[in-house]
Formats: sequence, C-alpha cells, structure tokens
Amino acid sequence: MEEGQRKRKQALIAVIFFLIVGGLGFLVYRGIRPPSPTPTPNPTINLAPIQVVDRWLLNVENNDYDFLAKVTNPNTDYGSPDVEYEISFFNTSGTKISQKTGSFYILPGQTKYIIDSPLKFQERISRADFSIKSVDWQKLSSLAMTGVSLVVRNSSYNSILQSGIFAKVGGDVLNNSDFDLNKVNVSVVLFDLENNPLAIGRTEINTFLAKTSRGFEITWFVPFVGDVVRVDAEANTDIFENSNFLRQYGGQERFKQMY
Repeated sequence: MEEGQRKRKQALIAVIFFLIVGGLGFLVYRGIRPPSPTPTPNPTINLAPIQVVDRWLLNVENNDYDFLAKVTNPNTDYGSPDVEYEISFFNTSGTKISQKTGSFYILPGQTKYIIDSPLKFQERISRADFSIKSVDWQKLSSLAMTGVSLVVRNSSYNSILQSGIFAKVGGDVLNNSDFDLNKVNVSVVLFDLENNPLAIGRTEINTFLAKTSRGFEITWFVPFVGDVVRVDAEANTDIFENSNFLRQYGGQERFKQMY
C-alpha cells in the first residue's frame, strides 16, 4: 500500500513539475514574441470628387469631331497636377467603337474647360461619355492660390469669310502676379443663344512676364453653323509644374484617389 501511495505521489510531483516548466516556457515565449497589436487604420482625407458639369461632342465636318467638357473641383485646399480621364465614343447604332485617355491639372475650387481635339473617326459618332479615372491630390498653400492671377480681357469674335478663314477670336491676357510664367493655356468656347457650344479652340502663351499683358488669337478655318452670342475665354497655368516656377508652393500632402 505504501508502494502505491509512493507512486501516486511521484506522479503528482511529475504533473506539477511539467505544469511549472510549461508555464515558465509560455511566459518566456510571450516575453520574446509578444502578440501582434491590432492594426490601426490610416487616417483618410475625405475630399469631394471632381465634378463633370457638362460635356459636348462637336461635329466639325464629316467624321471629324471636337470634344469639350466642363469640370469643377469643389475642394478649396486640394488640387491636382494629374487628373486622368477617359472618353468613350459610340456610333449611331449605340456601339462603343473607340476610347481614349488623357489628363489635366486643376486648382482648388477651380472650374475649367477640358478640350480634346482634333478627333478623327471612320464613321459617324453619336455620343461621347466622359469619366474621371483617378486624381493625384495635392494640398496647396494659400500663397500658391493668391500668388497667381491671370485675367482675360477684351475678347472679341469676328466672322472673316475670306482667305480661307471662317472666324477669329482675339483678346489679351494680363499676368497680374509677381511671377514670370513659362506657359499659360488659353481656351475659348463660342456659344449660341441657347447656350450650346458652336466651336472650341485653344492656344498657348509662352514666357509670360509678371505684370505684363499678352495678346492671343484663335482661328477657325472650317465653317460652323449658328450665331455666336457669347465668347468664353479662360487662361490657366499649371502651378504644379517645376518649369512654371511655382512648384515651391505645392503642398506636402499627396495621395492618389481612384474612381
């Protein structure tokens, strides 16, 4: 009987020994490799998407077209040096026959025209869909926004009808800022009485010195139908681009948003 008690005692001691050793081993493991903490999601910046106000497909002649879109950035602190878009083209049967991609820049709070021209097809096009694919957001300081001022003045439309020229728009742009600009984009849209665009055009002004005025002229050689009652002319410059000397005012917060 004493033999049985002795064996039970030895078994109990062995169990206690293994429990102690196992517990110590677990504590050592936890000390060397603590459990991974629950990941904390990165903070997100909630920005309103670029809004497409309207878009138009203009038939220039035969199967040649111009595309025009009007977009707006509702965010007052963030702009983008690279907004990627896609245009899908449909024939008269409603079949998608082509698509193309492009990009543009946009400043905080800016509304602007996007012109894609010329577009040539093998058949008639009845519709074009325009969509934003991604935006490379960048925060801009208030100095960057107030430091550049481009003012379009004295825009005028003239119907020529001679020497192979159908019409012209002329005007001037004032660089009312303290910065010399390498390139300024000028876009012109001609509207009829019902606010339909009749024709579009664009040009560039290079090496635009501060506090100076430069003239521009856009010519149409192909006639278009309708009476022009309004000329919309806008001048923009890409302040995100290094060559425009304003890159130093770009913000430090950047991220890309996919649509």
